[in-house]
Amino acid sequence: MKIDSLVRPKGILLDVDGTLTNRQKEVSERTARGIAGVVKKGLKIGVATGRSYASIVNYILPFFPKRSLHIVAGGGQIVRADGKIIWEKAIPHGQVVNLCQEVEASGATYAFGQGPILYRSEEALKKIYKHPWGTKTKSTKGLKDWSTPLVSVSNINEKVRHFLSQQRDLSVREIETDYLPPYFDITAKSVNKGATARIWAKKQGISLKETLAVGDSINDLELMRVVGLSAAMEQSPGKVKAASDITIGDTDKDGLAEFLEKLLT
Repeated sequence: MKIDSLVRPKGILLDVDGTLTNRQKEVSERTARGIAGVVKKGLKIGVATGRSYASIVNYILPFFPKRSLHIVAGGGQIVRADGKIIWEKAIPHGQVVNLCQEVEASGATYAFGQGPILYRSEEALKKIYKHPWGTKTKSTKGLKDWSTPLVSVSNINEKVRHFLSQQRDLSVREIETDYLPPYFDITAKSVNKGATARIWAKKQGISLKETLAVGDSINDLELMRVVGLSAAMEQSPGKVKAASDITIGDTDKDGLAEFLEKLLT
């Protein structure tokens, strides 16, 4: 399918890492202009990311209108750019505590968001000096309520991999990219970007058939399968490209910006 033949969508959902940002974790000036152009045209636009709200509130979301709606936490939450939670399916407190304790005992590290704060295991906090996106991080010491829509597990090993494989009542997904070491995203059962996109579209007053999704990772597959039009970044794995309607440029060559420009002409 050629870009010139595409019907302009009424809503656009963008993955963050490797799509909205380049491999240096930056949003280029051209991409920022592309987002502004979409907003000016009156289209609904937001991110659909595995990251929590806390991870993107200080850098990514300022590129969007304050009342724009975003799918975060791998589909576990729909939140407005100004922080208002519109919809959420969280993992209960006790389940998160048990999960994080087992992960830490296995030698891995965890992180989860609540509002603008990203909570991390003690070992993970030791390795953080200054987050490039201005993310506010804290220890879970003293935290009374650990409920959250997403827990991410890093520094994975075979012990933690085995433990996570036994979590039948959660959705456990291993994420692999060409710019980050493998990690796990854990959400409530049946949560994914695609399922939550149905709610996002309804809140926007549009249909999924009128929605465009752009992504580059395995966790974008469910989203690509339900929207009216999907685009994969050039650097995406073959499985992601096969699931999308079209393939656009590489993230380091302003592939998304070029695509948005052509959509709006």
